[in-house]
Amino acid sequence: MIESITVNFIKKAVRSLQRGKQVHRRLPQGGLLYIDRPLPFLVLFRHPAGQPDHPTADFLKANAAYIISHHERTEELRPLVQSIAMSMADKFGAFMIIELMAADADAADTPLFKILGPEEQLPTTTKTIVQELKDIKLNGASASVTTESNQPLLQEPQCLMSEEELKKHSILVLGLQLKPVYKNTSTGKVYPLLQRNLREKVANAIKKTVFDFVSVQTSHHPIHFQALGRQAVNRVVWRIDKQLTSISNQFRFLLLVTPVNNREAWEEFKKAKFSKAPTFHYRLMPVDADQLKRKLYNISIEKVDDPTLGYLFRDKRHELDKMLTMLSYRNTPDFLYSSMQLYGTVSDQLLKVAEGILAAVPEPTRNAEPDIIPVPEFVAQAEQEIAFLREQYPALDSGVDVREDVVGLIVSKGRLNVGTDARIPRHRAEALIQHEVGTHILTYYNGKAQPLQQLYVGSPGYEELQEGLAVLSEWLVGGLDQDRMRTLAARVVAVYHLTKGCSFTDNFWRLKEEYRFDDETAWNITMRVHRGGGLTKDAVYLRGLVHLLDYLKQGHELEPLLIGKIRQDYIPIVQELIYRNVLRPMPIKPRYLLDERLKPKLEQLKGGISVFNLL
Repeated sequence: MIESITVNFIKKAVRSLQRGKQVHRRLPQGGLLYIDRPLPFLVLFRHPAGQPDHPTADFLKANAAYIISHHERTEELRPLVQSIAMSMADKFGAFMIIELMAADADAADTPLFKILGPEEQLPTTTKTIVQELKDIKLNGASASVTTESNQPLLQEPQCLMSEEELKKHSILVLGLQLKPVYKNTSTGKVYPLLQRNLREKVANAIKKTVFDFVSVQTSHHPIHFQALGRQAVNRVVWRIDKQLTSISNQFRFLLLVTPVNNREAWEEFKKAKFSKAPTFHYRLMPVDADQLKRKLYNISIEKVDDPTLGYLFRDKRHELDKMLTMLSYRNTPDFLYSSMQLYGTVSDQLLKVAEGILAAVPEPTRNAEPDIIPVPEFVAQAEQEIAFLREQYPALDSGVDVREDVVGLIVSKGRLNVGTDARIPRHRAEALIQHEVGTHILTYYNGKAQPLQQLYVGSPGYEELQEGLAVLSEWLVGGLDQDRMRTLAARVVAVYHLTKGCSFTDNFWRLKEEYRFDDETAWNITMRVHRGGGLTKDAVYLRGLVHLLDYLKQGHELEPLLIGKIRQDYIPIVQELIYRNVLRPMPIKPRYLLDERLKPKLEQLKGGISVFNLL
């Protein structure tokens, strides 16, 4: 820690910025100078004399350029701020300083935010920050915002630059005073959730204000306000990302909740004339859920001061917690309640869609046995598709495993597992390859190509979008037949009745008698839904497809959804991280995006179609 801000210290900091480098230096009394890269703005906070206010100072750490100092150090701080502001104003044509400060919390009429700005100049910039702060909602109510003159910031003892210097170098000074509702005024104790929520929203309001200023006043033209965020990611982020990934990789959730005795259980069920629920056996648990949870909550996510990455990590921790809880409840009634938390339930609207499909699609005629593709031939086709992806991304290290303990097809950790008894109709082979390889394996390795490992491990709730994309890929290549749509709809109906307390045998008989599924199909649907104690995941296929079609109808693009295993509302997060150069462009595209013959179908999606148009 340095004792004082010397001339030499200032010269070194400015020289680093002029060379395009990051500046990250300690200041006296625990202060901090952090500038991610040359930028046309700086956010400033000065601890009140004799009363350090660390909760308010934390608000600055979400920004890409800031100084945290002390009022006692204003004389030393002045030449540092002046040198940085003048140097960057010369580089960009103008510069902006925003000083953050806490208001007196005891005054009853204090607004949540007060803006100190120029009375006549740059009304648009002041208007932008006022509007952005008004859009912040706390407990459902809009934030109160008032404006005053910034003259107090331009006079002693506050003043860091004279008005003459500000005009000469085209530098704007704004003050942002916030009421410290994020801490208890009597004890000083912080309300962490409120502070975190407010910090993220204030940081975005600042970025949007700076974006408005620099777009008009400077030579710096960022493509989006998020491009003004931090690009450098500190070591603690990569460490936490790695720790979460390590815990996630210690168990294969879907394999652990899938029966290993499916064939024997089916024979047992048939022998009992479908009147007695089968007994399922599962793989031995490779982890102690309680010990893994302890490790999970020992990860210091609170040390991540980047709001976006902090949110992403906390979200993943909550999901892993729920998964471990589910595994500890496997084969008990509590498994179902945890599943409903993790994968959701069936809404009335989704149930109507599912029942509508089952009513609209005639039951299949079973006159002739379908042409079943031999497992080795299907494996060869899948390997061929994996090779096609590998041509685009040589680091793709995937393959196909044929296993006796797998039912049908399942992708786990970027590899395709095929059951030895898998019965795949030949006309469905290409569709299933696009589903498993062209979606699940592709997004796994697109995520793996990113520096942030959460994109291949999977963001919480990613299954809905993944399965929606996978089913849509089946339609794009012409393999989404009516039997498949009936199956997806039946899964929704079975999940709905499962959550209403329906037994295994009742669900089986409903599918068999009311919806006219053959014995084996009714078994497969019921087994999937009731495995582990009740798994509601199978409702996500149709739900994901419905939501995806609606998303594309709104004019959004399909391609960005394939960057990794993300959920739909993560798109703004991913886009922000791309703007900030934290994430890279995705290296692999599926065959259906590259095939000119499928362009009309992709255009049709943009025009807006429903699931019934896919039949």
